[in-house]
Formats: sequence, C-alpha cells, structure tokens
Amino acid sequence: MYAPLLTRGWSHSVKTDGTQTFLPPDGLGGVRHQYATTRSEGPTWRAWGGYPSEPHWQAQFSAAAPTTLAAAFTASLISTEPLHRAVKQIPIHTRRHLYVAPRAPQPPNRPTPAMPPTGHTTGRTR
Repeated sequence: MYAPLLTRGWSHSVKTDGTQTFLPPDGLGGVRHQYATTRSEGPTWRAWGGYPSEPHWQAQFSAAAPTTLAAAFTASLISTEPLHRAVKQIPIHTRRHLYVAPRAPQPPNRPTPAMPPTGHTTGRTR
C-alpha cells in the first residue's frame, strides 16, 4: 500500500514512536500511519489535504478499518484521473493549487442511422 505513494514521489519518514508519515512533493497533504499501537482507541491512519497546520480536509481510519480501505483511499489520493467540479465547489483559497483544463468539445448527440434492411433471400434457411 505504500509503494504507490513512493513511486509518485511522496517522501517517507519513520519515527521511533511507531508512526510513519508520507508527504507529497508539493507538501499540500499527507498520510500518517500509527503502525505500532497497543491501544484500540484513536485513529491508526490520518490523511489531510492542505497544510498540516490548517488542513482543508481530514480523514481518519481506526485500527478496525480494513487495510484494503486505507489502500484504496491512498490510491485515490495519487490518482491522476481528472475530477470534474464547478468553480463554486472549490474553496477560493485552494483554487491556486489546481489545474483547470479547458472543456473538451462534445460530439453532437445524434442518433445512429439505421442500416437498410438486407435483401430477402429465397430458399431454405436453417
């Protein structure tokens, strides 16, 4: 689950308290994993978007959350698939961090023409 983050250039640091932190190249987000925990309360995984001191969003997963869920979440963080959002859905203070692609021309919505009927053949068919 860590390999995709590392292959996308995320940095990785490990502390002696049993936590490891992954940060993206632009520093605007991160994932922290508490891997050496003996208590069941509190989150095992934390993720955030924006600066750590003032994140724009946060997500937390407890120790009971399946590892596959955390893996799917981190995979979505590094996905390069575009997200389609209206400008009003994006907070003003985060717009400078986004790439806005021009809208691709849409093909006209025309029904497919029907094929002409095939010539009727005489004779037996099976």
